[in-house]
Amino acid sequence: MQQLRKGLVAYGCLVVLTGLFACSRREARSPIIEKMEQAGSGDLAGVSKDGMREWLGKHKDLAYQVDEMCKPVRPKATAQWSDSTEGRLCTAARELAFWRSGPVTSDGKTYLPGLK
Repeated sequence: MQQLRKGLVAYGCLVVLTGLFACSRREARSPIIEKMEQAGSGDLAGVSKDGMREWLGKHKDLAYQVDEMCKPVRPKATAQWSDSTEGRLCTAARELAFWRSGPVTSDGKTYLPGLK
């Protein structure tokens, strides 16, 4: 009888643990994530924002493209969006695109030292 009880307790624990691990929600696939994964980033679901930023740092043109794709999504985003895979990816791309430097232009004026 005691063996049966131990077996049932072990089985019950197994069922509970399986239920806890099996109940993870899968995020919806977005074109932004698809673009990154097709470019060779691998599965982004478990990657941190820092990991995404590091990978995008080696592929800056892709980071700029992803940032452009994220612009229409950001204003409509929910509070949880920044914790989603797409939100972390868009944040990492935005951080890299922020430091994008353009060509230096001049108006041709020069200034000399001293007072006039």
